[in-house]
Amino acid sequence: MTNSKDKDLAYYLALPWSFNVEKRNDAGEYYFARVNELKCFSEGKTAEEAMGNIMEALRLHIEASIEEGTPIQEPPKPEDFKGQIAYRTKPEKHYQIAKEANRRNISINKLIDQAVDSLLSA
Repeated sequence: MTNSKDKDLAYYLALPWSFNVEKRNDAGEYYFARVNELKCFSEGKTAEEAMGNIMEALRLHIEASIEEGTPIQEPPKPEDFKGQIAYRTKPEKHYQIAKEANRRNISINKLIDQAVDSLLSA
């Protein structure tokens, strides 16, 4: 977190925020949108309207935080990551992964990377 007085609205709006929009049907059909990194959410009758509303909510949230001097949690940036993930699993699963990697003639890291790619593109 950084002190919101050190940076302006344009700086915060340009950060790589991530959003989630999902269809809800609790009491009538609508779309719920949120900024994943903040307690900031909105809704709309369509996904497009919900996205427009969440962008406005994000702007208002940032403006209020700057005005109040409240720290703003910034989203992670790609340069914050080194590409190293420690992964622990049960010995039996490790054995199965090693066998599958061997069958495909690739490293265990490559097999896990392919599995993650498949999950993220789904």
